[in-house]
Amino acid sequence: MRFNKVDTGLRQAKNGRRPRQLRNAALIGILLLAGCGFSETDRESDRAENAANPANQPLNKRGYSAVSKGSSFAATTAEEGRAAEVGREILEAGGNATDAAVAMYFALAVTLPSAASLGASGACIVHDDKTKKAEAFVFAPVAAPGAVKGTPFSVPTGVRAITLMHVRHGQLRWEQTVSPAERLARFGFQVSRALSRDMQAGGALLGADAEARRIFGNVSEGVLLTQPDLAGVLGSIRQRGGAEFFQGALARTFSEQVSQAGGSLPVDTLRAAVPIASAPLSVSHYRSRVYAAPAPAAGASVLAGWNGQQPAGGSAVDSGGFAGFAAVDGKGGAAACAVSMGQLFGARVVVPGSGILLGSPNPEAASVSPMIIANPGNGEFTFAAAGGGAPTAAQAVGYVAREVVDQDRNLATVLANRRAQGGFVNAIVCPSGLRGKPEACRTGADPAGAGLSTIAE
Repeated sequence: MRFNKVDTGLRQAKNGRRPRQLRNAALIGILLLAGCGFSETDRESDRAENAANPANQPLNKRGYSAVSKGSSFAATTAEEGRAAEVGREILEAGGNATDAAVAMYFALAVTLPSAASLGASGACIVHDDKTKKAEAFVFAPVAAPGAVKGTPFSVPTGVRAITLMHVRHGQLRWEQTVSPAERLARFGFQVSRALSRDMQAGGALLGADAEARRIFGNVSEGVLLTQPDLAGVLGSIRQRGGAEFFQGALARTFSEQVSQAGGSLPVDTLRAAVPIASAPLSVSHYRSRVYAAPAPAAGASVLAGWNGQQPAGGSAVDSGGFAGFAAVDGKGGAAACAVSMGQLFGARVVVPGSGILLGSPNPEAASVSPMIIANPGNGEFTFAAAGGGAPTAAQAVGYVAREVVDQDRNLATVLANRRAQGGFVNAIVCPSGLRGKPEACRTGADPAGAGLSTIAE
């Protein structure tokens, strides 16, 4: 099942914040002070066009794309196609890059839970075109106090981090960024190549969990997958705000559901797991800054790639439990996120009644970092990317950025030639700046992966 555009109500919220968002802002401020200082047919056709277009010439609004001279540029890229389309629809409805990234985060929790469920950990970076500054949001894996049937799992902190990111940098109403994912879960979507590949690689790992078997047991490419329990969770988050997930009635229900499954996740633990919001790790590049996620995320690996160190390891063939996505809006705002389940399908346990696949506290889950390059002097945007497929994807992102931005190479050519070594890379680049020369902007999803890049009209 395919959606049409996002609700037309989205188009009515370009300026100002609604009362619910203001309430969320106040709530998040209080919590931070208390907790810490900061805290598919058509797609296959498009992929074929992209593969036949190594010169990276203008195509349709999916895949490697450019815009005509004199027009504005806005784009998304993600590890899974339907999520990238959700981000594009948010941009077309008047949302900014942060709104698109928030919507893609929730959409991926539905369409690619093997790498990006609500139980995933990760990191995001936002470049705000108004303040001309960048901010990082890190939600690192933290082991829950009690394993589920002997399986350790991580405390879900992503919803809290994404809520804070939206409060600080979003433009649309909160519920408008969550509703596309809720509809995908409630009414279903056709399973993409990305999720199908993960199921082929690791679906058997879910065999020990009855709830996971019930939801994903018959998943294959093109099959309609509905997730009503997850839709209920997303509906509560949409209606009551992200805080509902870590301290409201939903948090209490989720804690009880984990207990019924044999694990332990007290509400106090959910409340105490505060993400880090801080200045990103950065280095200079002429008049611009290269931004990466600070520790405990893998921004240092991004900078190693930026300095010319190619990532080790073979070519990725599935998500490996890692996914990346990014968005750029027409004003030069950018947002990029990299998330991880710790391993393919995370802890391989779905909490009954919630539809949430839990993440694994595997230390490799922290091996993520997106990357943004922008000019803090004038707010000009140059590059945004995030990777998936392997723990080395962060370094692969830095290396691709070096080749495209510093060495002035063609994005499509760089992605095609690296053959997913060390992971997949999904990127958006404006070599001469988005405002300076928008017709030179490009976006690309790694051709070895199963993701998608789109241009917003």
